[in-house]
Amino acid sequence: MTDRDDGQMIYYVGVKIAYKVKKGNGYINHYRTMEFPTRMKTIDDMNRQPEMIMNLMAALKLTSKKIYDFHVYEELHRKELSESFTHKEKDYLKEKE
Repeated sequence: MTDRDDGQMIYYVGVKIAYKVKKGNGYINHYRTMEFPTRMKTIDDMNRQPEMIMNLMAALKLTSKKIYDFHVYEELHRKELSESFTHKEKDYLKEKE
């Protein structure tokens, strides 16, 4: 199954999310943990996807204008689930751009 026409691997990841909340003239740092399925292979890939960041913020109910610097901070664990039927491995680099 190492052919490049195979589907992308779907992972179940546990991550630590970091963000800042504006309070007066300063910011307060917050950290939350989340688990979700994804096709992204690295933390950088997760942070580069605006749709993913918006979905994570919505799942945590963080829609205020006071939220700044929302990003995936650390990966806690990763488990392979299966391969995607729709998304092919050869298209992964195109999706990152």
